[in-house]
Amino acid sequence: MTSLSPQVRGERLVKKVLEVVLEELARVGYGALSIEEVALQAGVNKTTIYRRWPTKAELVQAACLELADEISVSPDTGSLREDLLEMLRGFRAFLESARGQSLSRMVLAEGLDSEISRLARAVRDAKDAAPKRVIARAIQRGELPRGSDADLILHTLTGAIQHKVMFLGEHLSDRQLAQLVDLVLLGATQGGARRSVRPVRARQD
Repeated sequence: MTSLSPQVRGERLVKKVLEVVLEELARVGYGALSIEEVALQAGVNKTTIYRRWPTKAELVQAACLELADEISVSPDTGSLREDLLEMLRGFRAFLESARGQSLSRMVLAEGLDSEISRLARAVRDAKDAAPKRVIARAIQRGELPRGSDADLILHTLTGAIQHKVMFLGEHLSDRQLAQLVDLVLLGATQGGARRSVRPVRARQD
């Protein structure tokens, strides 16, 4: 095995290795992922990988964080509706891509209690700050009531898209994305996403 040429070092080496990790995850899954195979495909010695990422979990988490950086956006158009639409268009594009399909199916196949699922949740938690800033700015502008739950709003939107794309195999048009955003915002602007919402009492006839 030959190592990467001298000019391919530093950040370029890191990106190459992490790209191969994502390809291998999509191809064989987390359980069968081999650092030796990653090293072979990336053209580096496995000791080079182990020095930077001592365990497979750390290597995979780094790859997932790199991917999250590529697909996450934090727009600031001055309008919550437009910010959400821009974010969701990027999320839809990833889910509908070949890589997004493969990685999503891999996570589902591994199971919710698997190591890769725990890593995926850790990555999501680490990258939640950017989309939450979109909600925070909307609250400051008065577009949403104070106390609105950013997690509830964002997860309702992304969960609906995941269900359509991954479980139903349907394409979401821009018009459908807009309908979804409008539906969620209709409830959220009326206080439906506030953390302290009082439970609705059953009607007495």
